[in-house]
Amino acid sequence: MYSRKVEGDNVAKACSNNLRISVKNAKPVCKSVRGLGLPVAKQFLEDVLKAKRNIGGRYYPKTTREVLNIILSAEKNAEFKNLDTENMYILHIAPLEGTHMHRRRHKRNIGSRIKAAHLEVILKERVGKKAVESKTKTEAKKDEIKKDLKTQITKEIETKVRTQIAEEKKTEIKTPVEKKVEVKEKTETKTEEKTEVKKVETKTEESKDNQEVKKVKAETKKKIENKI
Repeated sequence: MYSRKVEGDNVAKACSNNLRISVKNAKPVCKSVRGLGLPVAKQFLEDVLKAKRNIGGRYYPKTTREVLNIILSAEKNAEFKNLDTENMYILHIAPLEGTHMHRRRHKRNIGSRIKAAHLEVILKERVGKKAVESKTKTEAKKDEIKKDLKTQITKEIETKVRTQIAEEKKTEIKTPVEKKVEVKEKTETKTEEKTEVKKVETKTEESKDNQEVKKVKAETKKKIENKI
């Protein structure tokens, strides 16, 4: 049962019982979200959890997490009813006293009391001029997001193209150097081949000269023997 009776097809509800949070801490958190649009309230609670915003100088991490969870469950109920969640706002949200529970007693002393609280949320869809204004705002936000995405994509494409151009320039700079190195290697190989050919030619000429000298010596020996 809810503390406030609201009926209609454009309403979504959610509640949770005996949460391990204090009612004292849950009241300021619920008050800060009450009456806000659903997407704005979710963003606000997420910022509080990330310590980007505060509620009266405090953060209440445990209670804000539970309040966010119950709002998300109410949003799912609204989606089940095919309602426009972006056009909904928090009509009612309140903490209530939970069941009185105590920890295990020690001898005659009663144990300390356990914190427990009930939470209830009622979401309602806007109708009329407010609905049109909220839709236009959401559409404008969507357009801004699309523009941001387009700009990001164009920037990424430009960076890729620039990197490709830079790589091509580097390769163009490297190619003439490589060609020079290849030409040097070819010239060196040619010079080495020429030197080897010259060495072979000199060896062949020396061998021919040696053969002629040997022949002349042999003829002179024969002539001397004949005279004797």
